[in-house]
Amino acid sequence: MTCQVSISAGDNGKISPEGEIIVEKSSHVYLHAKPEPGYQVQMWSVNGNQLYGGTKEFRVTAEGDNLEVHVTFSKI
Repeated sequence: MTCQVSISAGDNGKISPEGEIIVEKSSHVYLHAKPEPGYQVQMWSVNGNQLYGGTKEFRVTAEGDNLEVHVTFSKI
């Protein structure tokens, strides 16, 4: 069983990996956000629910058939 994970970043930064990946259900996906100079990680969200802020590293467990992970950045 697999889970499709869609990963994206807002303006003023990047995320790795980015795009759509397929992983085994219940596996962990490790993400790294890289803000542009003068910016910081504002918030991580999964399926539209805001979860964590301020950290450049994020781990999510692949549950269900689809996950959407998004990170936003704010000016320091």
